[in-house]
Amino acid sequence: MKLLDLVLTAVTVLSVTVVIAYVGLAYDTGLFTVLPEPVTAFFLRNGSLQWVALAVLVVGLIGKTLVGRMLKQHRPQPTRS
Repeated sequence: MKLLDLVLTAVTVLSVTVVIAYVGLAYDTGLFTVLPEPVTAFFLRNGSLQWVALAVLVVGLIGKTLVGRMLKQHRPQPTRS
């Protein structure tokens, strides 16, 4: 379960980076303006990736919430002696 939480964290960070990069591109600032052209060309040719990244972000955040709740429920309770 903890591994799934780590994977969801990585997916969330990656998708947030892509979404913010596309938003920055609209305002001529951000990640896509400083990276070399061969790297950004793929993203600029495939503009629909911003919507895929946004969908993955939403699903990742929902999944992270659910996994967090499950981890809380399965956390061993301290015993008093």
